[in-house]
Amino acid sequence: MGEHADGLVGAEGGDQVSGSDLAAQRNEGPDPVIGAGIALFGIFVMGLAGARNMHFVFDAGMATAVAGAVIFVLFVALSAMKQRRTESAPPSTP
Repeated sequence: MGEHADGLVGAEGGDQVSGSDLAAQRNEGPDPVIGAGIALFGIFVMGLAGARNMHFVFDAGMATAVAGAVIFVLFVALSAMKQRRTESAPPSTP
């Protein structure tokens, strides 16, 4: 089996990542999409609960949406800090 369209490698070969690609993956921070997904899920819960007059479920959805927004902002800040640190660091010589 060879490499598939999605970039995955079949059974006969391992994942061949060059050193610069691996270093770039380590230098990236956490993915902010996680927080955005949690926030969107909370908004979805708020919409469903609001339509059914379920006030406590609406409040839980609101707390979930706010928590997702906080996680999103935190992950963006961590990614920016980590990126700034790697850009200001001198290049390493092999």
